[in-house]
Amino acid sequence: MTVTTRRERRERELRRKQREKRGGHPSRGSGGGGRGILIGAGIVLVLIVAILGLRQAGVLSLGAAVPAASPLPTPSPVAADDPARGTHDNDYSNAHVTAGTPVQYADLPPTSGSHWPSPAAPVKAGVYTQHIPFEATVHNLEHGGIVIVYNNLSADEVTRLNDFVQSSTAGTYKKVLDEPYPDLTRAKIVITAWRYHLDLQTVDISSMQRFIQAHYDSTEAPEPGTAW
Repeated sequence: MTVTTRRERRERELRRKQREKRGGHPSRGSGGGGRGILIGAGIVLVLIVAILGLRQAGVLSLGAAVPAASPLPTPSPVAADDPARGTHDNDYSNAHVTAGTPVQYADLPPTSGSHWPSPAAPVKAGVYTQHIPFEATVHNLEHGGIVIVYNNLSADEVTRLNDFVQSSTAGTYKKVLDEPYPDLTRAKIVITAWRYHLDLQTVDISSMQRFIQAHYDSTEAPEPGTAW
């Protein structure tokens, strides 16, 4: 009887050591494994419910592409009789003269005529605080761009005009500039394109937008679509 008991103890001890070497642990009850499976399944179920709830609420999208931002509305065409189209001027050619050569323009500000060639012109788009020679900016008009001159505006009006130009160049209409013109007397603002001008007595954003829309990169310009 004693021999049998010792043998059994040795066999049990041997089996215990073999389990420990394999990384096993003594069972703590027949239901332990089942409880672990149930807990894991419960966690998975909770996660699924949470994900479905977020998806339904629009917070989470599983595999769906994020919709692109809505495009800006396309402006309607400017009517042929819209006063914002301005006045159609004479064509005084688009000949180049040596940079630095003064040109006598028939109309001021000019909307066509002889002008300086590259690299003296065209000048860059944007806001200017000093008048630029028309011999340079006429080249800007030749490329289908817009030049705005102003005089006798208040500080607030200048800010509004500059903001308009900056927002234009940041968007579709890259080739726009404004500059002071101290000799301007017939209006406070004159916005020009090749062979077109519009006189304004206020910072009329709507009219300027429509003028630009009508004449920007117009086929009437000798070199529309050309960068500044």
